[in-house]
Parts: sequence; structure tokens; C-alpha cells
Amino acid sequence: QKSTEVQSIKFSVAPYLKMDCKELATEQSSLFKDAQALGAQVDKDYQSDKNAELAAWILFAPAAFWIDGNAENSGKLAAVKGQLDAVVDAMKVNKCVD
Repeated sequence: QKSTEVQSIKFSVAPYLKMDCKELATEQSSLFKDAQALGAQVDKDYQSDKNAELAAWILFAPAAFWIDGNAENSGKLAAVKGQLDAVVDAMKVNKCVD
């Protein structure tokens, strides 16, 4: 799947409520960078799989069913997106943002 199609995994906001606004902003920035990198990898994996799938269908159709996909990186991206959501929620609770 594409990175834009990856749904976030729900994370507890509790650990982030202990952080002050500066720490939350730093955490958010770090998670955002991770999400960008993972999103790029997920999209790269997706395109690679699509290219391999096309070649498999053209050359040897049964091989198309052996293509792994990008589930591992998609899972990591879903987790990071969930952590980002939790950080944003903590920022709201701690009145770091309006």
C-alpha cells in the first residue's frame, strides 16, 4: 500500500503527558522525520512491488503471487503515525498549541 493509505495505530497519550511543551515539540519533530523516511520507503517498496508484479504477470504469472509487499515498513509507519497522534493530543492537553 502507499504511505498515504497507511492508517495510524492507536497509542496511549499517557507517556507524553509527562513531557513539557519543548520536549513534546522535539519528540514531534523526531517522529515527523521518522514518518517521512518510512513513508518514502513504503512508497519505494510499493512501486518496486508494482513493477515486479507487472513483470511477473508478463513473464510468469504464478510468480506474481510470491511478491511480499511492504507490510513491515507499513507497520512501522502506522506505529509512528500513532505516536505522532498521541504527541499532538498531549500537546493539546498540556496547552502547547491552540
